[in-house]
Amino acid sequence: MEQIRRNRTEKKKEETRKRIVSIAIELFNRQGFDRTTVEQIAEEADVARGTIFNHFPVKEAIVHAYVQTALRDTGSEAINKLARLPDIRSRLTVLLRHSLQWFEQNLRADVLEKYMVYMMQRAFETLKDQALRSGFNNILIPVLGEGQSAGEIRRDIPAEELANHLEWLSASMIILWLACPEKSAAEIIDREIDLFLSGAAGGSAQNK
Repeated sequence: MEQIRRNRTEKKKEETRKRIVSIAIELFNRQGFDRTTVEQIAEEADVARGTIFNHFPVKEAIVHAYVQTALRDTGSEAINKLARLPDIRSRLTVLLRHSLQWFEQNLRADVLEKYMVYMMQRAFETLKDQALRSGFNNILIPVLGEGQSAGEIRRDIPAEELANHLEWLSASMIILWLACPEKSAAEIIDREIDLFLSGAAGGSAQNK
């Protein structure tokens, strides 16, 4: 009986958390991140202000939870679709283009900017605790592992470490895209992929 009660409590907490995220993201996108207050979110979600902070210490953490959920829900499907593409370059190109498109379609620019700053500030924490990461690395690792198996990219560095580097490059790609709207997304993505696959020297990628 106690276990059933605990399960119900956890289920209710998760439902409340999901409702907070859904309503907060709608408010952020409609009226802007800074103009949306915790009080507004609490009122719309029909919860106490303290309940918001029980789940999320800051507003940026709500956006982080939204991104985490999206990546978790679509990760397996994305990996399967990418596996059908012919090589590592095409897989990374499609993945990064889809990533930018998703952000553009689902988050206002000011909301995305706040999220990126938040993630940069927590860089050391996320490297130590996988649970704090966005989950993008869980898509990158199998994609890079496939590239290693095919001999397209070097195998002397673990796919997990390569994924860390590519995730940082992806973050810089998003920041550049936000800061320089005159640059095309395709141009930014192609350059980041070239830098990752060939390095600063160009054309010197090792296939060990």
